[in-house]
Amino acid sequence: MPSRTRLIVSFALFAPTALIVLTGPGPIAALRPFGVTGDGSWAGLTGLGGRAVTLSLIADGLAWLTCLVACLLILRLAYVLRDRVPLGLTSYILGLFLMCFGVQRVMGYALWGPLQWMGPDLQMIRASVSVVVAMSAAVLFPYARAMIRAVVAAGKEHEMFVVAAESSLDAFYILESVRDGANKDDAKNIVDFRFFYVNANGERRLGRTRKQLLGRSLIEVVPFVVSSGLLELYKQVVISGAPFSDEHMMQLEGAEPYWIAMQVVKLGDGVAVTNRDVTEEHARLHQIADMNEFTQSMIENAPFSIIATDPAGTVTAMNPAAESLTFYRKHELIGRHSMVMLHDSAEISVRAVQLSKDLKRPVQAGFNSLIAKPKQGQTDEREWTYVRKDGSRIWVNLAMTALKTGGGEAEGGKIAGYLGIAFDITERKKLTEYVNHLAHHDQLTGLPNRVLLDDRMRQAIQRAKRNRHKVAVFMVDIDHFKRINDSLGHAAGDSLLDAVAKKLCSAVRQTDTVARMGGDEFVIVMPEFRDQRDAERCAEVILQKVATPTMLGDREVNVTVSIGLCIFPDCAGDVDALLRNADAALYEAKEGGRNSYHVFNKCMVEATADKLEFEQDLRHALTNGELTLHYQPQVSCVTGDLIGMEALLRWTHPRRGPIAPAQFIPLAEVTGLIVPIGEWAIRTACHEGKELQDRLGRELLIAVNLSPRQFRQKNLASLVETALREAGLPARCLEIEITEQTLMSNSAATKETLTQLRALGVKIAIDDFGTGFASFSYLLQYEVDRLKIDRSFVERSAEDPSAAAIVRAIISMAHGLNLKVVAEGVETFDQLSFLLRRRCDEAQGFYFGEPVPAAMVGEITRSITQPQIAELAEAIG
Repeated sequence: MPSRTRLIVSFALFAPTALIVLTGPGPIAALRPFGVTGDGSWAGLTGLGGRAVTLSLIADGLAWLTCLVACLLILRLAYVLRDRVPLGLTSYILGLFLMCFGVQRVMGYALWGPLQWMGPDLQMIRASVSVVVAMSAAVLFPYARAMIRAVVAAGKEHEMFVVAAESSLDAFYILESVRDGANKDDAKNIVDFRFFYVNANGERRLGRTRKQLLGRSLIEVVPFVVSSGLLELYKQVVISGAPFSDEHMMQLEGAEPYWIAMQVVKLGDGVAVTNRDVTEEHARLHQIADMNEFTQSMIENAPFSIIATDPAGTVTAMNPAAESLTFYRKHELIGRHSMVMLHDSAEISVRAVQLSKDLKRPVQAGFNSLIAKPKQGQTDEREWTYVRKDGSRIWVNLAMTALKTGGGEAEGGKIAGYLGIAFDITERKKLTEYVNHLAHHDQLTGLPNRVLLDDRMRQAIQRAKRNRHKVAVFMVDIDHFKRINDSLGHAAGDSLLDAVAKKLCSAVRQTDTVARMGGDEFVIVMPEFRDQRDAERCAEVILQKVATPTMLGDREVNVTVSIGLCIFPDCAGDVDALLRNADAALYEAKEGGRNSYHVFNKCMVEATADKLEFEQDLRHALTNGELTLHYQPQVSCVTGDLIGMEALLRWTHPRRGPIAPAQFIPLAEVTGLIVPIGEWAIRTACHEGKELQDRLGRELLIAVNLSPRQFRQKNLASLVETALREAGLPARCLEIEITEQTLMSNSAATKETLTQLRALGVKIAIDDFGTGFASFSYLLQYEVDRLKIDRSFVERSAEDPSAAAIVRAIISMAHGLNLKVVAEGVETFDQLSFLLRRRCDEAQGFYFGEPVPAAMVGEITRSITQPQIAELAEAIG
């Protein structure tokens, strides 16, 4: 039973008991000794008896009043405690009180009646005592009322305690001490605790109801309090009175372990325990700790430098990578120096000036140069120069950012310091400079390329305009470089280009620019000279310098150059015009015999314009149908039969009329137009060749020339195959003529193309044989069918013994290699007779017929005197 209820019951029992002791029997019984009879008459009431009667009446009145007040107090107390004291208990106390009061009245008759013989004196004493006791009870009434009020206040406090305990989010327990039987008053003999109170969260925490917990042993409910040492801690709190708080991991039977934050205080002879589940907090703290450990590990093991500073710039932390980068140890910088000491003071000052302009407010040189933008919430990332401890300098990429606390200063928080993350970019800077050098310089010679040349020329022109000076531009080209490159190899060609570049640099001033345009072309820009004669003298020096012998490995070669010269502002007003006119002048120098220079003049402007117009006309010739194929017969020197036709390209200009191939084919090569023109020629030759065969009723070999540039096409074999298939011409009836230059390229691509063409069944012939540098090894390496002797040897073979010897040698060599020989340019009977005597296989030239359109081929075939050739060949034989 709760102590408060026990207090109420004790008070209720004490009140009637006290009244029994303090009051005597009823008033009638008390007045009998004074002459009052049983029927209520006052016959004997005199003197002392009268005073006794008065006192008895007062005593009885006070007794009844006390009874009434006690009943009222019991009822009030029952009303106040109606929520905690059952109504049956209140009725029981009130009935018990009234019963005791009645028993007291009855006992008054039984106790005082037999003593009536003692007389009025004794009764007077009894009545006086009753009055004094009743008055004493009245005096004690305020104390009884105070006690009831204390009980009521205690009830309210208990109610507040229960509400607070039940509404608490924490688990709350009150535990009473349990001692052994030896000495129950000694706190050191505590052996266990039992549950005296448990709130709702405590029930949930322990997984049991209050009925299952109250009065139960702590060790029985939570066994691990012994092994965990909690029981001893609870004992120490009871013994010392000192509160205890800590965190512990709890483990209930059948449940997962969890962490609680516990607070234990002494309460009476026991303890009050408050705990709350902090498992999630522990998990978060553990996660935060892991994250902090990971972050710290990441910072410590980061491959880049990390330096933290306070708001003033003093270094507060740095990782090992920062030590390796700066050569400073942590103790040398942390708390001692500003981060600025790692920077170049000149860079800091320049950065301060730049920031002042960007931010439109003054920025002082120093640490502010690093944090001006981070102060505004931005990350300032840029390239800096770090000065290491040993004085060496390195390029770094540094990103500065502000470190802020969680609150303060409006939204972003208060700046607690700054963090600088840097990494070495020295190699990257070198690579960038190298890439930039490659982007603006020729890789082979190291000279400026077209991009840098363009910039240098623009600067020179701007200065010339300001200072009214002149600028000379030299276009330099190595004479016959391709012949040297093809004969000696590309490695020797590269060495020659590098040697010529050095000679050109030594022939000009340091303020002049020597650039390589590509291939074997160089450009020299000479700014600030007085007159044209100075430029011409410079051109003469260049010719002399380059003409000196050049060593290529262990071989000495002599090379020359041709130079085209154009002067600003005399003959050109911008970069493009200068280069274009210098190139035109170079062309004139080459046409004039090479190893010379030519100065561009105004008369050449018209020629240049005409050349541009000529090029434009050539671009439209194919689409306008101005190009045609003419065919020249090829005759057998054994039988006199017509065995084939060579397709020759012709251009009939609508305004200029017929244009010789020697005029437009080189231009087509330079401009790249030879590729689409060549594709058209192959398709047309196949179609017209098939038509000729059908018209003549016999197979004819159709020969088509391919330039070196055409032969480099990767799809050449597929193009030829498509043309043959579309025309229906057998592959054995098509012959591709290539030059010695094409054959000598000796590249895998050339070999692959020849192999593909041979696989189609197409025949291969070497055109203009004897004019190039072909060696016999190429003839053995590549499978060819015919050699065509150049017309320059055939024309002189009848009169010039040397030319005749060359023709004899070519024919003999070809027959030795089992190759047929075709003589080009046969125009006279004597030439034909010489070829027949030398056993030449086939002939071609004006003697048999000029090149004619496909429609006129039939007339040529009828004019060829087959019997005469056969008879002549037989007579010679």
